Amino acid sequence: MIINNFNTNEKVMIVAEIGNNHEGNFKNAKKMIDLASKAGVDAVKFQTFKVEKFISENYDRKRFEKLKKFQLTYKEFKKLKKYTQKKKLLFISTPLDLDSADFLSKISNIIKIASSDNNFFSLIKESLKKKKPLILSSGMASDKEIKKTLTYIKKNVGLNFLKKNFALMHCVTSYPVDTKFVNLLSIPYLRKKFKLSIGYSDHTLGNDACLAAVALGARIIEKHFTIDKKFSNFRDHSISADYYDLKKLVISIRKIEIMLGTNSKKIQTIERPFLLSSRRAIYASKNIKRNSLLSYENIDFLRPGPTTIDLDYEKIINKRSKVFINKGSLIDVKNIAKK
Repeated sequence: MIINNFNTNEKVMIVAEIGNNHEGNFKNAKKMIDLASKAGVDAVKFQTFKVEKFISENYDRKRFEKLKKFQLTYKEFKKLKKYTQKKKLLFISTPLDLDSADFLSKISNIIKIASSDNNFFSLIKESLKKKKPLILSSGMASDKEIKKTLTYIKKNVGLNFLKKNFALMHCVTSYPVDTKFVNLLSIPYLRKKFKLSIGYSDHTLGNDACLAAVALGARIIEKHFTIDKKFSNFRDHSISADYYDLKKLVISIRKIEIMLGTNSKKIQTIERPFLLSSRRAIYASKNIKRNSLLSYENIDFLRPGPTTIDLDYEKIINKRSKVFINKGSLIDVKNIAKK
């Protein structure tokens, strides 16, 4: 599967963010791909790293040791990429060091730059060297900082790449994000400001924020995913969707896509049968003699309609009838004098 345009209006890309919820277990990683595929997503995403090039062992030993256990090998990631392809899903991963960026530039369908690294230009440059499609998360960055990063990307790969092979994700870096900080209006704001495809990387509990994001124009939805929310005490499990949550999310997003329709306003086919029965027309409320003035005293606005008469009362009042009109009859424009 090839992605060459994030701006497609065909459907929203739904990404199951597996991240490190496999906890270094290759079989768990494969099982999560199976479940994500069954739920109906378009892509799965991992994090790829060499922990010694990512975390300082001296200054954060606890985190270093935990992520060392969660680390998958490049060989295992190659196998996961093939397995993902077998399931007809896109393989996405976030590089967390320069070596991993180089590795992913060769095997990943799409590369995702984490919010923590949206100002790490060396990592971004390494990720871009094969011009693979790129997703940039915007957490912890102001619009000015985002502009600076986009300028750097444009300088390296050109404007055409940004328009066709790039997406910017609205994201709030907190785990989980409290409702009052979700700020989903950033989605239309970023789309208008940068004229790029905008997605949403979710850290909230539940599906509400993702569904609202789609309604606001997000073209990619990334949701953390786990086998079991109580799998371990690793934080990401508790804020992630399980299979049933993810399945509901996919179904709801596809339904919203249908509801959103097209960017236009016209009379739809299913409305046309109601035009006659639901619109109003002008009827005589009593017998109206020839040359009589029309007024509220002798007309009613009733269903069914319409006729060729404008229903604006000001355009009808004090016009004279050219013929005798029976009470209850429909009044047509040809029976009303112009002056």
